[in-house]
Amino acid sequence: MLKMYNAYTSEIDDTDAAVNDLTAQLKDKPLLKDSVGILTCYYEFVETGVVEAVCKALPFDVIGCVVFGGAVNAHGSMDQLSLTVLTADDVTFATAFSDEITADNVAAPIEKTYAEAQSKLGGDPALTIVLGPVMGDVSGASMLNILTKISGGVPVFGTLSNDTSMTYKDSYVFRNGEYHLHKMALLLVKGNIQPRFYTTAVSRKNVQNQEALVTASDGYRVKKINNMPVLSYFESIGVKVSGVAAVTMLPFLVDYGDGTEPAAYSMYSVTAEGALCGGVIPVGSSLAFAEIDYFGVMETAETAVKMALEDVNKNGANGIIAIPCFTRALVISPNAEDEINKSLELIGDSVPFSLLYSGGEICPVHNKQNETINRFHNLTYTMMVF
Repeated sequence: MLKMYNAYTSEIDDTDAAVNDLTAQLKDKPLLKDSVGILTCYYEFVETGVVEAVCKALPFDVIGCVVFGGAVNAHGSMDQLSLTVLTADDVTFATAFSDEITADNVAAPIEKTYAEAQSKLGGDPALTIVLGPVMGDVSGASMLNILTKISGGVPVFGTLSNDTSMTYKDSYVFRNGEYHLHKMALLLVKGNIQPRFYTTAVSRKNVQNQEALVTASDGYRVKKINNMPVLSYFESIGVKVSGVAAVTMLPFLVDYGDGTEPAAYSMYSVTAEGALCGGVIPVGSSLAFAEIDYFGVMETAETAVKMALEDVNKNGANGIIAIPCFTRALVISPNAEDEINKSLELIGDSVPFSLLYSGGEICPVHNKQNETINRFHNLTYTMMVF
């Protein structure tokens, strides 16, 4: 049986107090045959040595990353440290930390790390949890594609790190106290675990009706929409692209035509060569542009949590991990913690629950055959029930 325990602390400067906070909350929680920790926190917890101290104090491997904010059942805020412990008699865990990933060397570090973790696991995993680096020159989608290929399509759930700097200068990923800006932490899970995945992104009320068909693309770069260069297309729908700020903040849904729910993405840049997007946008896919606002963020958060709770009520569960995009918190500022608070209100103490904000959401979706397809998302509230 798999169990999930949570603990948190707000002690950024006092390593002993932080360790005491966490161990006190976990002291009556028995560890089973195999255990692992997932730790997320505000970046200062890394720089003050709290993350290293906590990892050294725990009798199992810990992976983690810096996040914009987070929560567990008891408490949530933008500047806390949250620890989730998974422990089981019939599930085994293996972690690994990659070599540095660079634009010229992406696949090799990921392949090496996966092989290391798989060797420790002693077999094929049922689930991969990834905490990856956020990088300006390496996309999260490309890292996910590598993981999917080498694992043979094993479901991958996780996030890219993110901090409050908007330049990601403090977006550390870590394992067992070691931390780095450009390394990936992996957790492979084998055994009696049956993860289910849910995503919501943009309120349907905020989706525009213009028909937009991708007629030319190159991987992550959309070159033509409705047979028009991207800049011309935006002009045709009345979107001014001077400075491209108006476009890069314009979310869109992509229908891949494979029976999966449309995925939400942002455009990172728009030039005469096309629009660089958060995921691979193939020719023939249709785009629906949208708006993201306070109402939409709160509505889709509530929808996601209610879908997960319906699953829990029907099938039972050992825990829920939620990973929403940190842009959602920015959109609802100055009430940035409202999404956290709404999630905690809906979950209550019905099931162990952990939430961490994401710099790029990695969550499988289901096709018409109910098979899982690994997908990278932007602006999305993702959940894993297990």
